[in-house]
Amino acid sequence: MNSTDLLHLPHYFVGSSALDRYFNRSPGPNQYAVVIADLVELARASALLTYPGLEDWDAAIHTENGSLYLRCVESTGAVSKHPLPVMNLLYNPRDRKFLDRFGVYRKLRGSTVGPADLHELDDTTVLDAAVLSARHGYHVPRSLRGPRIWTLQPDAERLRMLWVDLLTGCTPWLGLELLMESGFVTAYWPKLAEMNSTAHSKEYHPEGNVWAHSLETLRYRKTCDPVLSTALLLHDCGKPYAERTPARAFDRHAEIGAGIARALLSDMGFPESFIERVRFLVRHHMLPGLLSRLPVYRTQHVMRSPLFPLLLELYRCDLSAAYQGPGGYYQACRTYRSFLKNTENPFRTPEGRKLVQLYVD
Repeated sequence: MNSTDLLHLPHYFVGSSALDRYFNRSPGPNQYAVVIADLVELARASALLTYPGLEDWDAAIHTENGSLYLRCVESTGAVSKHPLPVMNLLYNPRDRKFLDRFGVYRKLRGSTVGPADLHELDDTTVLDAAVLSARHGYHVPRSLRGPRIWTLQPDAERLRMLWVDLLTGCTPWLGLELLMESGFVTAYWPKLAEMNSTAHSKEYHPEGNVWAHSLETLRYRKTCDPVLSTALLLHDCGKPYAERTPARAFDRHAEIGAGIARALLSDMGFPESFIERVRFLVRHHMLPGLLSRLPVYRTQHVMRSPLFPLLLELYRCDLSAAYQGPGGYYQACRTYRSFLKNTENPFRTPEGRKLVQLYVD
Protein backbone atom coordinates (compact mmCIF):
# COMPACT_ATOMS: atom_id res chain seq x y z
CA MET A 1 0.00 0.00 0.00
CA ASN A 2 1.50 3.31 -1.13
CA SER A 3 1.13 5.98 1.54
CA THR A 4 0.59 8.62 -1.14
CA ASP A 5 -3.04 7.48 -1.04
CA LEU A 6 -3.26 9.79 1.98
CA LEU A 7 -2.63 12.76 -0.28
CA HIS A 8 -1.33 15.82 1.57
CA LEU A 9 -2.01 14.70 5.14
CA PRO A 10 1.01 14.14 7.41
CA HIS A 11 1.14 10.59 8.69
CA TYR A 12 3.44 8.13 10.45
CA PHE A 13 3.65 4.38 10.23
CA VAL A 14 3.40 2.77 13.64
CA GLY A 15 4.11 -0.52 15.39
CA SER A 16 5.06 -3.45 13.19
CA SER A 17 4.75 -1.28 10.05
CA ALA A 18 7.45 1.07 11.37
CA LEU A 19 9.59 -1.91 12.32
CA ASP A 20 9.26 -3.41 8.84
CA ARG A 21 10.91 -0.27 7.52
CA TYR A 22 13.50 -0.08 10.29
CA PHE A 23 14.66 -3.62 9.50
CA ASN A 24 14.48 -2.89 5.76
CA ARG A 25 11.91 -5.58 5.10
CA SER A 26 9.09 -5.53 2.61
CA PRO A 27 5.97 -4.14 4.31
CA GLY A 28 3.28 -6.72 5.02
CA PRO A 29 -0.12 -6.78 3.31
CA ASN A 30 -1.54 -4.95 6.34
CA GLN A 31 -0.02 -1.59 7.20
CA TYR A 32 -0.81 0.70 10.13
CA ALA A 33 -0.45 4.47 10.38
CA VAL A 34 -1.56 7.46 12.42
CA VAL A 35 -2.73 10.57 10.55
CA ILE A 36 -2.30 14.06 11.93
CA ALA A 37 -5.86 15.12 11.12
CA ASP A 38 -9.41 14.74 12.32
CA LEU A 39 -11.83 12.28 10.76
CA VAL A 40 -13.48 14.91 8.58
CA GLU A 41 -10.14 15.92 7.07
CA LEU A 42 -9.25 12.29 6.54
CA ALA A 43 -12.58 11.59 4.83
CA ARG A 44 -11.88 14.40 2.36
CA ALA A 45 -8.40 13.08 1.57
CA SER A 46 -9.35 9.87 -0.22
CA ALA A 47 -12.44 8.42 -1.88
CA LEU A 48 -11.10 4.94 -1.17
CA LEU A 49 -11.70 5.14 2.58
CA THR A 50 -13.89 2.64 4.37
CA TYR A 51 -14.83 2.68 8.04
CA PRO A 52 -14.36 -0.76 9.61
CA GLY A 53 -15.69 0.14 13.05
CA LEU A 54 -12.61 -1.15 14.84
CA GLU A 55 -11.89 0.22 18.29
CA ASP A 56 -8.39 1.52 17.56
CA TRP A 57 -8.59 2.22 13.80
CA ASP A 58 -10.81 4.95 12.41
CA ALA A 59 -10.62 4.12 8.72
CA ALA A 60 -9.04 1.80 6.19
CA ILE A 61 -8.09 1.66 2.53
CA HIS A 62 -8.39 -1.78 0.93
CA THR A 63 -6.80 -2.70 -2.39
CA GLU A 64 -5.89 -5.95 -4.13
CA ASN A 65 -2.39 -5.69 -2.67
CA GLY A 66 -3.38 -5.18 0.96
CA SER A 67 -4.96 -2.87 3.51
CA LEU A 68 -3.90 0.36 5.19
CA TYR A 69 -5.46 0.99 8.62
CA LEU A 70 -5.56 4.58 9.88
CA ARG A 71 -6.04 6.31 13.22
CA CYS A 72 -6.58 10.05 13.58
CA VAL A 73 -4.51 11.93 16.17
CA GLU A 74 -3.91 15.60 16.96
CA SER A 75 -0.12 15.19 16.98
CA THR A 76 2.56 12.56 17.42
CA GLY A 77 2.52 13.43 21.10
CA ALA A 78 -1.06 12.17 21.25
CA VAL A 79 -0.03 8.67 20.19
CA SER A 80 -0.35 6.69 23.41
CA LYS A 81 2.64 4.80 24.77
CA HIS A 82 2.51 1.08 24.08
CA PRO A 83 3.35 -1.41 26.87
CA LEU A 84 5.76 -3.19 24.52
CA PRO A 85 8.63 -0.71 24.00
CA VAL A 86 9.55 -1.63 20.43
CA MET A 87 5.98 -0.84 19.32
CA ASN A 88 6.57 2.86 20.06
CA LEU A 89 8.75 3.57 17.04
CA LEU A 90 7.19 5.88 14.41
CA TYR A 91 8.24 6.32 10.78
CA ASN A 92 7.63 9.38 8.63
CA PRO A 93 7.47 8.24 4.97
CA ARG A 94 7.79 11.78 3.62
CA ASP A 95 11.25 12.53 4.96
CA ARG A 96 12.12 8.84 5.57
CA LYS A 97 12.99 9.42 9.20
CA PHE A 98 12.15 7.54 12.36
CA LEU A 99 10.72 9.20 15.44
CA ASP A 100 11.77 7.74 18.78
CA ARG A 101 9.77 9.44 21.52
CA PHE A 102 10.58 7.02 24.33
CA GLY A 103 14.20 6.02 23.73
CA VAL A 104 13.51 2.62 22.21
CA TYR A 105 16.41 2.50 19.73
CA ARG A 106 18.58 0.38 22.02
CA LYS A 107 15.76 -2.14 22.39
CA LEU A 108 15.06 -2.52 18.67
CA ARG A 109 18.09 -4.73 18.07
CA GLY A 110 17.47 -6.70 21.25
CA SER A 111 15.98 -10.17 21.36
CA THR A 112 12.85 -9.55 23.45
CA VAL A 113 9.66 -7.53 22.95
CA GLY A 114 9.84 -6.02 26.42
CA PRO A 115 11.01 -6.38 30.04
CA ALA A 116 10.33 -9.72 31.68
CA ASP A 117 8.46 -8.17 34.63
CA LEU A 118 5.38 -7.05 32.68
CA HIS A 119 2.23 -8.03 34.56
CA GLU A 120 -1.50 -8.10 33.89
CA LEU A 121 -1.22 -7.16 30.25
CA ASP A 122 -4.47 -7.07 28.31
CA ASP A 123 -5.41 -9.44 25.50
CA THR A 124 -4.58 -6.95 22.76
CA THR A 125 -1.02 -6.53 24.03
CA VAL A 126 -0.47 -10.29 23.99
CA LEU A 127 -1.67 -10.38 20.38
CA ASP A 128 0.73 -7.53 19.55
CA ALA A 129 3.53 -9.56 21.12
CA ALA A 130 2.59 -12.55 18.96
CA VAL A 131 2.73 -10.38 15.83
CA LEU A 132 6.12 -8.95 16.81
CA SER A 133 7.39 -12.46 17.39
CA ALA A 134 6.01 -13.68 14.05
CA ARG A 135 7.13 -10.71 11.97
CA HIS A 136 10.48 -9.83 13.56
CA GLY A 137 11.57 -12.86 15.57
CA TYR A 138 11.42 -11.19 18.98
CA HIS A 139 11.51 -13.45 22.02
CA VAL A 140 8.36 -13.26 24.14
CA PRO A 141 9.12 -13.00 27.88
CA ARG A 142 7.74 -15.53 30.33
CA SER A 143 5.19 -13.04 31.68
CA LEU A 144 3.38 -13.11 28.33
CA ARG A 145 3.45 -16.88 27.90
CA GLY A 146 1.25 -19.61 29.29
CA PRO A 147 -2.53 -20.10 29.46
CA ARG A 148 -4.79 -17.12 30.09
CA ILE A 149 -8.51 -16.46 30.19
CA TRP A 150 -9.39 -14.62 26.99
CA THR A 151 -12.11 -11.98 27.24
CA LEU A 152 -11.46 -10.35 23.88
CA GLN A 153 -14.40 -10.39 21.47
CA PRO A 154 -12.74 -9.85 18.08
CA ASP A 155 -14.86 -9.49 14.97
CA ALA A 156 -14.07 -11.16 11.64
CA GLU A 157 -11.91 -8.29 10.40
CA ARG A 158 -9.77 -8.24 13.53
CA LEU A 159 -9.13 -11.98 13.26
CA ARG A 160 -8.33 -11.64 9.57
CA MET A 161 -5.86 -8.83 10.28
CA LEU A 162 -4.15 -10.94 12.92
CA TRP A 163 -4.01 -14.00 10.64
CA VAL A 164 -2.37 -12.08 7.81
CA ASP A 165 0.08 -10.27 10.12
CA LEU A 166 1.20 -13.57 11.63
CA LEU A 167 1.51 -15.66 8.50
CA THR A 168 3.31 -13.07 6.38
CA GLY A 169 6.01 -12.60 9.00
CA CYS A 170 9.56 -13.92 8.78
CA THR A 171 9.07 -16.31 11.72
CA PRO A 172 5.31 -17.04 11.91
CA TRP A 173 5.79 -20.23 13.90
CA LEU A 174 6.98 -18.20 16.90
CA GLY A 175 3.82 -16.11 17.05
CA LEU A 176 1.57 -19.10 16.42
CA GLU A 177 3.29 -21.09 19.18
CA LEU A 178 2.59 -18.24 21.60
CA LEU A 179 -1.08 -18.14 20.63
CA MET A 180 -1.40 -21.90 21.08
CA GLU A 181 0.29 -21.79 24.50
CA SER A 182 -1.87 -18.89 25.64
CA GLY A 183 -5.14 -20.60 24.69
CA PHE A 184 -6.01 -18.13 21.95
CA VAL A 185 -6.13 -20.79 19.24
CA THR A 186 -8.46 -22.92 21.35
CA ALA A 187 -10.73 -19.95 22.07
CA TYR A 188 -10.95 -18.44 18.58
CA TRP A 189 -9.70 -21.06 16.07
CA PRO A 190 -10.84 -24.29 17.80
CA LYS A 191 -10.60 -26.41 14.65
CA LEU A 192 -6.87 -25.71 14.60
CA ALA A 193 -6.44 -26.47 18.29
CA GLU A 194 -7.28 -30.12 17.58
CA MET A 195 -4.13 -30.35 15.46
CA ASN A 196 -2.07 -29.94 18.62
CA SER A 197 -3.53 -33.11 20.14
CA THR A 198 -3.36 -35.28 17.01
CA ALA A 199 -0.26 -37.46 16.99
CA HIS A 200 1.80 -38.40 13.94
CA SER A 201 3.77 -41.57 13.37
CA LYS A 202 7.31 -40.82 14.52
CA GLU A 203 8.61 -42.90 11.61
CA TYR A 204 7.21 -40.47 9.03
CA HIS A 205 6.92 -37.29 11.09
CA PRO A 206 9.71 -37.07 13.68
CA GLU A 207 9.05 -33.33 13.98
CA GLY A 208 5.97 -33.98 16.16
CA ASN A 209 2.19 -33.84 16.06
CA VAL A 210 0.06 -32.31 13.31
CA TRP A 211 0.39 -28.79 14.71
CA ALA A 212 4.17 -29.05 15.13
CA HIS A 213 4.50 -30.40 11.59
CA SER A 214 2.39 -27.61 10.13
CA LEU A 215 4.47 -24.94 11.88
CA GLU A 216 7.64 -26.66 10.69
CA THR A 217 6.55 -26.39 7.04
CA LEU A 218 6.51 -22.60 7.37
CA ARG A 219 10.25 -22.60 8.01
CA TYR A 220 10.92 -23.79 4.46
CA ARG A 221 9.02 -21.11 2.54
CA LYS A 222 10.99 -19.11 0.02
CA THR A 223 8.51 -16.23 0.22
CA CYS A 224 5.97 -14.94 2.74
CA ASP A 225 3.11 -15.28 0.24
CA PRO A 226 -0.14 -15.25 2.27
CA VAL A 227 -1.89 -17.90 0.12
CA LEU A 228 0.99 -20.37 0.39
CA SER A 229 1.53 -19.62 4.09
CA THR A 230 -2.16 -20.14 4.87
CA ALA A 231 -2.24 -23.38 2.90
CA LEU A 232 0.87 -24.65 4.71
CA LEU A 233 -0.70 -24.02 8.10
CA LEU A 234 -3.99 -25.62 7.06
CA HIS A 235 -2.88 -28.43 4.74
CA ASP A 236 -3.28 -31.10 7.44
CA CYS A 237 -6.09 -29.48 9.44
CA GLY A 238 -8.43 -32.31 8.38
CA LYS A 239 -6.35 -35.02 10.08
CA PRO A 240 -7.99 -34.68 13.53
CA TYR A 241 -11.35 -35.36 11.89
CA ALA A 242 -10.28 -38.08 9.44
CA GLU A 243 -11.07 -41.77 9.86
CA ARG A 244 -8.21 -44.11 10.69
CA THR A 245 -8.24 -47.26 8.57
CA PRO A 246 -5.80 -50.19 8.31
CA ALA A 247 -4.63 -48.81 4.96
CA ARG A 248 -4.57 -45.10 5.83
CA ALA A 249 -3.94 -43.31 9.11
CA PHE A 250 -5.91 -40.23 8.03
CA ASP A 251 -8.32 -41.28 5.30
CA ARG A 252 -9.60 -38.41 3.11
CA HIS A 253 -7.99 -35.79 5.34
CA ALA A 254 -7.23 -33.53 2.36
CA GLU A 255 -10.90 -33.32 1.37
CA ILE A 256 -11.94 -32.76 4.98
CA GLY A 257 -9.24 -30.13 5.44
CA ALA A 258 -10.35 -28.25 2.33
CA GLY A 259 -13.82 -27.92 3.84
CA ILE A 260 -12.44 -26.76 7.18
CA ALA A 261 -10.18 -24.22 5.46
CA ARG A 262 -13.11 -22.81 3.47
CA ALA A 263 -15.29 -22.44 6.59
CA LEU A 264 -12.51 -20.91 8.70
CA LEU A 265 -11.44 -18.36 6.10
CA SER A 266 -15.04 -17.50 5.21
CA ASP A 267 -15.80 -16.78 8.85
CA MET A 268 -12.90 -14.32 8.91
CA GLY A 269 -14.15 -12.57 5.78
CA PHE A 270 -11.35 -13.45 3.35
CA PRO A 271 -12.15 -12.77 -0.32
CA GLU A 272 -13.59 -15.68 -2.26
CA SER A 273 -10.62 -15.72 -4.65
CA PHE A 274 -8.22 -16.12 -1.71
CA ILE A 275 -10.35 -18.87 -0.18
CA GLU A 276 -10.56 -20.83 -3.43
CA ARG A 277 -6.81 -20.75 -3.94
CA VAL A 278 -6.16 -22.02 -0.42
CA ARG A 279 -8.89 -24.64 -0.74
CA PHE A 280 -7.31 -25.93 -3.97
CA LEU A 281 -3.89 -26.26 -2.36
CA VAL A 282 -5.22 -28.03 0.74
CA ARG A 283 -7.50 -30.33 -1.29
CA HIS A 284 -4.71 -31.49 -3.62
CA HIS A 285 -1.64 -31.32 -1.40
CA MET A 286 -1.16 -35.11 -1.54
CA LEU A 287 -1.25 -35.31 -5.34
CA PRO A 288 2.34 -34.24 -6.22
CA GLY A 289 3.66 -37.26 -4.36
CA LEU A 290 1.46 -39.54 -6.46
CA LEU A 291 2.17 -38.12 -9.93
CA SER A 292 4.65 -40.82 -10.89
CA ARG A 293 2.18 -43.57 -9.98
CA LEU A 294 -1.06 -42.23 -11.41
CA PRO A 295 -2.04 -42.07 -15.08
CA VAL A 296 -2.09 -38.58 -16.55
CA TYR A 297 -5.82 -38.66 -17.23
CA ARG A 298 -6.41 -38.75 -13.46
CA THR A 299 -4.10 -35.83 -12.67
CA GLN A 300 -4.21 -33.55 -15.71
CA HIS A 301 -7.16 -31.48 -14.43
CA VAL A 302 -5.02 -30.46 -11.44
CA MET A 303 -1.80 -29.98 -13.40
CA ARG A 304 -3.63 -27.67 -15.82
CA SER A 305 -4.35 -25.26 -12.97
CA PRO A 306 -2.19 -22.10 -12.82
CA LEU A 307 -1.89 -22.87 -9.10
CA PHE A 308 -0.01 -26.11 -9.69
CA PRO A 309 3.49 -24.56 -9.33
CA LEU A 310 2.40 -23.23 -5.93
CA LEU A 311 1.14 -26.73 -5.08
CA LEU A 312 4.60 -28.09 -5.90
CA GLU A 313 6.11 -25.49 -3.56
CA LEU A 314 3.76 -26.61 -0.78
CA TYR A 315 4.82 -30.21 -1.43
CA ARG A 316 8.50 -29.22 -1.15
CA CYS A 317 7.89 -27.54 2.21
CA ASP A 318 5.81 -30.51 3.39
CA LEU A 319 8.59 -32.97 2.56
CA SER A 320 11.28 -30.75 4.11
CA ALA A 321 9.35 -30.39 7.36
CA ALA A 322 9.29 -34.17 7.75
CA TYR A 323 13.07 -34.29 7.20
CA GLN A 324 12.65 -36.21 3.96
CA GLY A 325 14.94 -35.73 0.99
CA PRO A 326 13.84 -33.67 -2.02
CA GLY A 327 13.69 -36.68 -4.35
CA GLY A 328 9.90 -36.80 -4.45
CA TYR A 329 9.70 -33.09 -5.19
CA TYR A 330 12.15 -33.30 -8.08
CA GLN A 331 10.29 -36.29 -9.51
CA ALA A 332 7.02 -34.35 -9.37
CA CYS A 333 8.67 -31.41 -11.12
CA ARG A 334 9.94 -33.69 -13.90
CA THR A 335 6.48 -35.16 -14.39
CA TYR A 336 4.94 -31.69 -14.51
CA ARG A 337 7.49 -30.41 -17.03
CA SER A 338 6.87 -33.45 -19.22
CA PHE A 339 3.13 -32.84 -19.03
CA LEU A 340 3.53 -29.19 -20.05
CA LYS A 341 5.79 -30.16 -22.94
CA ASN A 342 3.34 -32.76 -24.22
CA THR A 343 0.26 -30.56 -23.90
CA GLU A 344 1.98 -27.87 -25.97
CA ASN A 345 2.87 -30.39 -28.66
CA PRO A 346 0.01 -30.78 -31.18
CA PHE A 347 1.37 -34.17 -32.25
CA ARG A 348 1.28 -35.82 -28.80
CA THR A 349 -1.27 -36.66 -26.14
CA PRO A 350 -0.85 -35.30 -22.58
CA GLU A 351 0.60 -38.74 -21.72
CA GLY A 352 3.27 -38.26 -24.40
CA ARG A 353 2.02 -40.76 -26.96
CA LYS A 354 2.35 -39.80 -30.61
CA LEU A 355 -1.08 -39.04 -32.04
CA VAL A 356 -0.37 -40.65 -35.42
CA GLN A 357 0.76 -43.85 -33.72
CA LEU A 358 -2.30 -43.72 -31.46
CA TYR A 359 -4.67 -43.57 -34.44
CA VAL A 360 -2.85 -46.34 -36.27
CA ASP A 361 -2.84 -48.64 -33.26
